[in-house]
Amino acid sequence: MNEDLAYLSLSALIDCYRKKTLSPVDVTLNALARLEQVNGAINAFSCVTRDRALADARASEERWQKGNPKGVLDGVPISVKDTLMVKGFPFRRGSKATSEVPVEESAPVVDHAFNSGAVLLGITTTPEFGAGPITISPLTGITRNPWDLEKNSGGSSGGAAASMASGVGYTALATDAGGSIRIPSSFCGVVGFKSTGGRMPTYPSNVAGTLSSPGAIARNVRDAALMADLLCQPDARDPEQLPPSAASNLAALDQPFAPRRIAFTTTMGYAQKVDPEVAAAVVKAAKHFESLGFTVEEAHPEIESPIQTFLAMFRPGFAYTMRNMSEQQMAVIGETLRDVVSQGRQVSVLDYLAAQDGRRALARKFQQFHAKYALLLTPTVSVTAFTADRWVPESFAASTDTRAWTPFAFPFNLTQQPAISLPCGLSSAGLPIGLQIVGPRFADADVLAAAHLYETTCGVEIGRPPVRAR
Repeated sequence: MNEDLAYLSLSALIDCYRKKTLSPVDVTLNALARLEQVNGAINAFSCVTRDRALADARASEERWQKGNPKGVLDGVPISVKDTLMVKGFPFRRGSKATSEVPVEESAPVVDHAFNSGAVLLGITTTPEFGAGPITISPLTGITRNPWDLEKNSGGSSGGAAASMASGVGYTALATDAGGSIRIPSSFCGVVGFKSTGGRMPTYPSNVAGTLSSPGAIARNVRDAALMADLLCQPDARDPEQLPPSAASNLAALDQPFAPRRIAFTTTMGYAQKVDPEVAAAVVKAAKHFESLGFTVEEAHPEIESPIQTFLAMFRPGFAYTMRNMSEQQMAVIGETLRDVVSQGRQVSVLDYLAAQDGRRALARKFQQFHAKYALLLTPTVSVTAFTADRWVPESFAASTDTRAWTPFAFPFNLTQQPAISLPCGLSSAGLPIGLQIVGPRFADADVLAAAHLYETTCGVEIGRPPVRAR
């Protein structure tokens, strides 16, 4: 197994295919070897599709030999989170209550990847139905952090982020309903981008409704931008999908990104507590933008925590999804999902409509904020990765708000703003710290361009995690 090849960027891999210096079959065999080497330690895959991957790779190799690749991902090994359907495989969603019968169609973003020639390595882990910011499920157990196996990977796209950090595959399809792409990306030291809500097609409807957005986790911003361009293609199964942006996100990275006025905050004005090392890393990132000529001010929207608005919209979707489950099915779901369903059943129609009004009011607040500031810098998460079997960090154990440690992510699912998490350093314990960059709706290209500028000029190199076979 060639570790350097395993950590090659997606863009570099595609360039090697064009130049015929690498073979899709050899790359896929190497990726499968890397998966087999580390998955026993991190537990990031619920299903490994070795035979499918090799068949995909052989077909890709023939196309490249003829000079006729299907698309930008032809021959690229990827993974798919178990909240996105993959035709021919069971759609388990991290739950023992779901069927083992293979589904007959794929989710739109999965189709976009396969139609572009992607090679499927396997399906990655999630908490049951993506119901939490930590990846623990009755079906697959705990997904661990490759930087420290005693820590968790975050969630709900924990398997996707842990696999990318460990050099397994070159991008990972995932979903984000309350930070589910960005939180694990922060914990695992990779790049996770959530596009403007509605930009990526969704089918079937996500449990969390329009809070959720499909997307991808990558190892650098350029690869994240490439995936954002690919995945936003239209799909008729989602009648609510927004039209794709007229401009390419990837092309925007190669254009000058002129300095502008941006804001940073380490609290959002309501965060209960933030690890001092996390706050310091974000302040350092803000100062770096200032050194590049940006006007940088410490500021945040004058809002209270919108957690109750978020939960009033988030929880009912789980109650609705489970409404027709049998007693036998309900008996095998885990305690965490059971609590979410129970709380979701208590949200009345009037409560839900009031939350919709709260969401609109929050969006207006941020619209006003971005009239003054082009971008907002925040921590992605208040803490670094914590003990693997916990749902809440030890330092937040006394809080009545079980999501108090994730105050920076979920607001932008409510407002449907684009947001990205990328590494901005390591803690003294050697754990990744994530910087979140947020823009107004439809400013996806600006968010990605700012992240790319930071990534390529800041000099932060966190290296590779020390994960080894277990």
